[in-house]
Amino acid sequence: MSAPPPQSADEGVLDLLAAMAATRLELAATDLEAHLGATAASIGYAIAAFVMALVALTFAGVVVIAVFWDTHRVIASVATLLGYVLIAFTLVARARARWQARPPAFEATLRELELDREAVREAA
Repeated sequence: MSAPPPQSADEGVLDLLAAMAATRLELAATDLEAHLGATAASIGYAIAAFVMALVALTFAGVVVIAVFWDTHRVIASVATLLGYVLIAFTLVARARARWQARPPAFEATLRELELDREAVREAA
């Protein structure tokens, strides 16, 4: 059995870079799958919670208006409307804050690429 021909330093670096690139692409794909899976699950739960909250708030508003129908129906209607508007603004503000605070996509991949860049600089 003959030994494989010796590689030059450039071929070794190219093989290393190709292996690193393949590993990083696999890591990126895994990161993307995890990110999309978590996002889809969160969106599904958010939609279900949103629908249930709308139903509950609608019934709560109807109850408030019905209780005050004979005495203060306009005030009860306006108060219910303002309550809904306040809840909507609060939820929008919280959703925006959570969106801006979310972790970046491909965080692990970018970290590994930076380590690879440092390793290549040291090898060269």
